[in-house]
Amino acid sequence: MSITIVATVGAATANSYVTEAEYIARAATLPDAPTGTTVTGPTCSEAEKGWLVEMQRNLTLLPWKAGRVSSTQALAWPRLYAEDPDAPSLLGIVGATDFWFEETEIPQRVKDAQIDGALICYAAGKNVFATADKTQGVIEETLDVLTTRWQPYQRATGMAKYPRIVALIAPLLNAGSGALRVVRV
Repeated sequence: MSITIVATVGAATANSYVTEAEYIARAATLPDAPTGTTVTGPTCSEAEKGWLVEMQRNLTLLPWKAGRVSSTQALAWPRLYAEDPDAPSLLGIVGATDFWFEETEIPQRVKDAQIDGALICYAAGKNVFATADKTQGVIEETLDVLTTRWQPYQRATGMAKYPRIVALIAPLLNAGSGALRVVRV
């Protein structure tokens, strides 16, 4: 069955924050796009569309600031009264509204995070954001004569393993939600 990308903002049937054209345009500008990535033409491969939808699911489940515009929209964005972290400071201007995203707008940060995450999953061949790290917590493992010993620290998991994606979406998430915990070593 072929996947149809529906990126209509606020639609009850939407399954992506980005269109195929937006995906292709961004992928074409990345020097480290995975081999086989569509970088020309109007449509993506079925695998790429599948990873776009899967990454949308990962993003939609996050604890975003503000509320959904409609109870019938399928995705987490657009949001009501979501602050734009890239807007100039207008707090001193009476009646200024330019520091909010529009109710019909998907932030470019969310779009870029979806595309970058889909490319990471496409290259890995699995949803690296939803799979558990099987070596988390391993202190020592011996296989025949080979021994692996891990330093006793907690490695980043999920999206926290990808700092570019964290940097894109962290300003749009509720603080203290624990959704993206960055562990420094």
